[in-house]
Amino acid sequence: MKYVLIALLLVSHLGKAQSNLTGLGRYVIGVTTPDSLNSADFNEQDESYVKGTLTLVCSHIRSFSARKTKVAGIEVANLVLYFYDNTLFRISCPYSNTLKMSFLAQHGPGLLKPETVLRLCPREPDKLLSMWSEAWQNGDITALVVHRKGYTADCEPEESASLIIASQKFTALSSECELRGSDPFLDEYLSTLKN
Repeated sequence: MKYVLIALLLVSHLGKAQSNLTGLGRYVIGVTTPDSLNSADFNEQDESYVKGTLTLVCSHIRSFSARKTKVAGIEVANLVLYFYDNTLFRISCPYSNTLKMSFLAQHGPGLLKPETVLRLCPREPDKLLSMWSEAWQNGDITALVVHRKGYTADCEPEESASLIIASQKFTALSSECELRGSDPFLDEYLSTLKN
């Protein structure tokens, strides 16, 4: 009987295995460099600047975007890769249904974070925007899917989800920089999760 209990505990523990998250397909956090990108797919974006300035360049930050590219056999739109001293530290893209099925098959369900409800539409206060997220962790690497559903500040309906995979260490090092191609509203939501 004692061995049956030990076996059951071991099986239940192994069923909750740690994520093997390292990046997205061939784009590996801490490994991929700008030189390895397909220049036909990716364009380098304008320089990033120190937050609150127009002239102080964050020369250690580079970002590249692709309107469409294949990642692990899946077409991904609007993929943005961020590099700190030419090492990949952040990946962001829309979280399409196809990407969702592949990501969940590989990493399993994420840890749900609490929902935040915002009143952004000034003309109609009953039109709210709900935001919630799912998170995966593997050492320094965190993946976060942020869902938005409701109404924007322009009172327009919105339903979207974004995937962000990033190194916590390099995200902290780059926190003084305004990252090109990132959604400032999404970045603000992410900062509320840290508090």
